[in-house]
Amino acid sequence: MSLEYRVNSKLSFDEACSKVPEIVSKNGFVVLAEIKTSEILKSKGFDYEDIRTYDICNAGYASRALSMDSIVETILPCHLIVKRSGNHTEIAVQLPGEMFRSLDGGRSEDVEMFLGEVESKLKGIVDSFNLEE
Repeated sequence: MSLEYRVNSKLSFDEACSKVPEIVSKNGFVVLAEIKTSEILKSKGFDYEDIRTYDICNAGYASRALSMDSIVETILPCHLIVKRSGNHTEIAVQLPGEMFRSLDGGRSEDVEMFLGEVESKLKGIVDSFNLEE
């Protein structure tokens, strides 16, 4: 399994960034923070294509995850990335399942089913950027 789900979007970088709060909200999540990653790097003398990192959260999922295993504290919140890559925009989300598996050797079927549900929702958020015009 992959640590991320990444797609190319038809939207420009700026269009995609402006749609993040709306798309995330439509899918039951909220934006906790917007980090202008490339601007921070540029201010330190490093040149990098435009990239923004969004910390997103669904409180219900977070609460369920923490009640299943406290080890998830280190992989919350979820991270959504919008990146200009040449002449297109990439949208990516970090998938918590594989990260959780790497932290916790003992797996339970309940945790696996739950992580599958969360990852499906996160992939839906990313896919929503290609439905927007």
